[in-house]
Amino acid sequence: MREYKYEERSVGKILEDKANTIGEKVYLLHGDMKITYKEINAGANSVANSLLRLGIKKGHKVCVIMTNSVEYFHTWFALAKIGAVMVPINIALKGSLLRHIIQNSDASVVIVDRDLVDRVAFIQEEIKKVKTIIIVPDYSEKEVGFTSDFALTKFVQLRDGSTENPSTDVHFHDPMSILYTSGTTGPSKGAILSHCYHYAVPNRERQFLRYQEDSVVYSCLPLFHANASMAALGTMVAEGTFAMGKRFSLTTFWDEIRSYQVTHTNVLGSIFALLARQPRKEDDANNPLKVMNAVPWLPEFEEFEKRFDLKLITMYGLTETGIPVVAPFEEKIRPRTCGKPLQAYDVRIFDDYDVECGPNTTGEIVVRGKEPYGMMDSYYNMPEATVKVSRNLWFHTGDFGYRDQDGYFYFVDRKKDALRRSGENISSFEVEGVINSHPKILESAVFAVPSELGEDEVKTAIVLKPGEKMTPEELISFCNDRMAYFAVPRYVEFKESLPKTPTSRVEKYKLREEGVTKDTWDRVKAGIKLKR
Repeated sequence: MREYKYEERSVGKILEDKANTIGEKVYLLHGDMKITYKEINAGANSVANSLLRLGIKKGHKVCVIMTNSVEYFHTWFALAKIGAVMVPINIALKGSLLRHIIQNSDASVVIVDRDLVDRVAFIQEEIKKVKTIIIVPDYSEKEVGFTSDFALTKFVQLRDGSTENPSTDVHFHDPMSILYTSGTTGPSKGAILSHCYHYAVPNRERQFLRYQEDSVVYSCLPLFHANASMAALGTMVAEGTFAMGKRFSLTTFWDEIRSYQVTHTNVLGSIFALLARQPRKEDDANNPLKVMNAVPWLPEFEEFEKRFDLKLITMYGLTETGIPVVAPFEEKIRPRTCGKPLQAYDVRIFDDYDVECGPNTTGEIVVRGKEPYGMMDSYYNMPEATVKVSRNLWFHTGDFGYRDQDGYFYFVDRKKDALRRSGENISSFEVEGVINSHPKILESAVFAVPSELGEDEVKTAIVLKPGEKMTPEELISFCNDRMAYFAVPRYVEFKESLPKTPTSRVEKYKLREEGVTKDTWDRVKAGIKLKR
């Protein structure tokens, strides 16, 4: 594999180089399909040249609403080749949230799966900047409900474009994508990410996770999410093979790992927890996986490594900063730590007034890049939000953490998920860790609900393992023995499932909106006294 100089750091040029040098090697595995670097490049070229023919060119914003597919890859790389700015959209969005991203991004084109086109049709009168809609793979007139004057195109028609590399002027500093945040604390913000970012960040992931030419990197997460897309690009830089799952399935995860002969995978902490809490099987260790990257660190790590005979690694970073920013360097990871800052970043802990905190003092994690275009440029069309998050020339992550005397960093909680009760700060992440260690519990979410005395009360939503039963009193007793009294939940509610995003993150804002319901058990009303 080779390192690319700055002017070579555009994704289209990198793909073209791989097609020319290792073209016959398989880049993408998906179901029964095996697609080479040369074939991916040719397919992207066809789509790119067809888009140019439609008048779509450098700088145009293109919203992409698609599930994981080969067409997604062709679209992604085609837009990169012509310098258009891709705006990948969470396929769960609809209504006002979908409209906000399409409008805020100034998109003139929407490329959408046929099964999702009704969501675009629903808001068609509110997205007047859009001129062209491309439907994947095709459509019949009765399937689309557009009354507005859009130019409609079938994606299959884009495949007849020339397979020659398009002649375009794309540079490392040009924007390649606008990736929107989840927007749980306000309107979603679009991080402008350059071509250089899309090389530098995956290249650091490749180095840190040790992707090699013979690596098979698997992701079942959606490609509109940075986790999966950076893994796919990191695989390309390493000249390995990327195995694409359709979505996460607890019942088929290990089957896919074995069938694709996967060596590396990235999962979110919520997925890791579900995998770790499944019943043991005799053949758990009989798998090809060498490295699993899971964020954040969880107490089950060491046991999981032994059970599945693999190396578990954790790290820290965000879409805006790139991932990873902080990562462990040793073979044996210190418990709970994210590691130390990578060479490309300066990372500190600040108090509320941007004064640096000393060791073992919790504050906000802030980041500053040391390399050009290695972090987001800004939030698109949101200058106030950009200034706020970048005050005093540091990117403010919105995460609480601390560093120890040896320079290792530790994640504590999202600022918006932290709680304050009886004058004490509570980490929802740490309380969930205790609750999830109960053998009857599959997963939980801890969040704040208003207190009649001001500050917060602690509520937990619990999902039990299949066939298990538990009383709220049993949970409270378990917690009281294992955490500070002020962190023990007052409210408990058992649920069939937790609301989640397509990337399996718990949507705590929905739980906070529910608050205390008729199904919520109240420790105070039950008359239970805590041991202090």
